[in-house]
Amino acid sequence: MKKPDLIIFDLGRVLVDFDFSRVIQSLKRHSPLTEKQIYHFFVKTPLWDSFERGETEPKEFFLQLTKELHLEALTFTEFKPLWNSIFTEKHDSVSILQRLRGRYRIALLSNVNTMHWDYIVETHDFMGWFDHPIASFAVGQRKPDLDIFRTTLHIAEVTPSQAIFIDDMESHVLAARSLGIRAHQFVNARQLANDLDGILE
Repeated sequence: MKKPDLIIFDLGRVLVDFDFSRVIQSLKRHSPLTEKQIYHFFVKTPLWDSFERGETEPKEFFLQLTKELHLEALTFTEFKPLWNSIFTEKHDSVSILQRLRGRYRIALLSNVNTMHWDYIVETHDFMGWFDHPIASFAVGQRKPDLDIFRTTLHIAEVTPSQAIFIDDMESHVLAARSLGIRAHQFVNARQLANDLDGILE
């Protein structure tokens, strides 16, 4: 494989796993809605997109949730750990990232809200390894929008053919490929090692 100038990693389901059902279960304790209703709210609401684009601030996001989900007896201070404590590090993937660190420039490209980002930065050391950490809320763009890939390439000063992109979402991989980026859909760490054959040597 041709050596890249930049290797771009997704965050969720690639470097950290998450269990959003824990958020739903916790919110159910403060809401008259069922867990299924709360789940469908998050699937359909434009509030999620707005939060991950940095258009809605955390306290405003919480106030909107309080209104839409009819939350009671829950303060923003209590909401923060409920919202954030859902992540577990994928150590096998992070070990691959560590092998690349210092030998290649590495970037992070994540659809993420500011609360989750800040929490992961505080609790996972690998977040300090990236040459170019790029979060959707910070740039106002989200995958699979092509502009967020263009922004990443611009920040890193590379052409599409000089970059490799790794993401678990097929739509994101296809978007990256449409720009000429070499993109691989993440399945597990073993498959990732195979996809990076010749680079991890």
